[in-house]
Amino acid sequence: MSAAALVCPVCRAGYRGSATCSRCRADLTWPMALAHAAWRLRTDGWAALLRGDSLTASALAAAAQQLQDAPSSRRLAWLAQVVGARG
Repeated sequence: MSAAALVCPVCRAGYRGSATCSRCRADLTWPMALAHAAWRLRTDGWAALLRGDSLTASALAAAAQQLQDAPSSRRLAWLAQVVGARG
């Protein structure tokens, strides 16, 4: 999971490895859980792609993207589409 992509939804301060924002003291437990869930979906998507299952990889990338907008989700979706098109 990329900590650099995680920011406080209240004050937009960068993530510094704590469940509480260092600037405004907002509780970051929920955004951290969403980011972790998206990371898990992407990890499972890459594993599916390595098994040759591009349909599952594509679905997992889309689910991850719904939770967290991340370049790695878009890359996974693109590669799953390319691999799927090649049959």
